[in-house]
Amino acid sequence: MQSKTEILRKPDMGDEAHRPPVGASPGTLVAAADAQDTRMMVIDFSPTHCDLSEISDPGQLKPFIDKDSVTWIDVTGFKQIELIRTLGEMLDIHPLALADVVNIPQRAKAEAYPDYVFIVTHAPEINGDGFYSEQTGVLFGDHFVLTFQERRDEDVFRPLRERIKASRGLVRQKGPAYLGYAIVDVITDTYFPVLDALEDRLDAMEKRILKRELHVLEELYALRHQAVDIRRAIESHRDALSTLMHIQVPYINDEVRLYLRDCLDHALSQVNTASSLMDYVVSLRELLASEQAQRLNEVMKMLTMVATIFIPLSFFAGVYGMNFEGRGNMPELSIPYFYWFWWAAMAGITGLMLWYFKRRGWLGR
Repeated sequence: MQSKTEILRKPDMGDEAHRPPVGASPGTLVAAADAQDTRMMVIDFSPTHCDLSEISDPGQLKPFIDKDSVTWIDVTGFKQIELIRTLGEMLDIHPLALADVVNIPQRAKAEAYPDYVFIVTHAPEINGDGFYSEQTGVLFGDHFVLTFQERRDEDVFRPLRERIKASRGLVRQKGPAYLGYAIVDVITDTYFPVLDALEDRLDAMEKRILKRELHVLEELYALRHQAVDIRRAIESHRDALSTLMHIQVPYINDEVRLYLRDCLDHALSQVNTASSLMDYVVSLRELLASEQAQRLNEVMKMLTMVATIFIPLSFFAGVYGMNFEGRGNMPELSIPYFYWFWWAAMAGITGLMLWYFKRRGWLGR
């Protein structure tokens, strides 16, 4: 049995509440101030039966430990850290693995311990205009599967749980390693709708820019940060899957490894999609800059044409505004109705210039 894991409770200090203090013992668990209540669900199944129950005490797991069936313990919420520690001691979970699950955030990774494989990764979710990455831990060995979810209100594994209850697919026919693969596969698949949603938002942003909605720079940069976060999460998840693929343990047989390879293929495809979306964001930023420059050019062109039209008008107004008297005066000033003739001439000059601009295509669309 592993040594007891040290537990610390810290006051509400933002992101610092998720990390142990400097100098803490390895394997220290930190109860975050905003952590949700801990709940433990147990699914025990075989090809012929499936029992689902919620437990409040890790000691209630003892009847399941020595059974030949597959036992899946799903822990959601990290508030009651003592329960998690007790659960880890009962299942002989190394304190370092337990700390990697509870202390947030951790980089995605996969590691092999003597009796189980451990993987910590992040399940994505787009919440309104933001991207949220929920830390998720998975441990599976010869006789049990243990999962950890950061939040209770977003059950990432609900589709898989329903599949097991309805006996759909191969999960009920296989062992813990296959269930571990199925859990990792569910996490991988959650990235597809997130990428699709981000692509839809980028498409909508492109249409807005093309419709000359140019005051979208803040929204575009928010989408850029979202795309960066998603790509970073997917790349780390891919790296963890790649490590998991190369871990050599007896309870991960060739069949399960084949399924894991398919899961890794999905992750590689998602990385490519995320990279394409990043390029899409860059192209939208260039499109926005181009449209803004085009709008500025059109404004400057219009102002230039107005100024050009008024150049001859200003010249004639200046000439006839001098009012020379005596010898060498302006004889046309004495012509009857010359004032109205002057207005007609100015209108004619303006019309001629507008006709010329239009013929040259300078008046725009």
